[in-house]
Amino acid sequence: MKIPFLSRPKTPVVERRRQVRLRTRGDSYVRLEGRDVPLINWSEEGFLAGPYSGGLIAGQKAVARIVVRDYHDRTGTLDLELAVVIKRVGGPGIAARFFSPERYKRQALQTYYAAKRAEVKKT
Repeated sequence: MKIPFLSRPKTPVVERRRQVRLRTRGDSYVRLEGRDVPLINWSEEGFLAGPYSGGLIAGQKAVARIVVRDYHDRTGTLDLELAVVIKRVGGPGIAARFFSPERYKRQALQTYYAAKRAEVKKT
């Protein structure tokens, strides 16, 4: 006898991110609560930084300054201060999603991300 809610088939794990996260290869960080946290990976929509030992919790809004600098880089440095919503804290670090950035900041993110993505595809 099968019990409907206990015998559901397992669904395969599916990548739900709309964009590929790019790993950093240099001195990149996120400034949260006045502390610099090393940036692990990022995309146009958010970032993962860690290790983090601050007081932010999931669902909380905060202001983050993201600085992406790679060694031997031709695209320059991305340095933006953005509002974020914390998605999760723990594990490898803190994950956050950018919260309605201004148009010029969104365009800067998109342009820099596209340049980085093209650079990654070449190598």
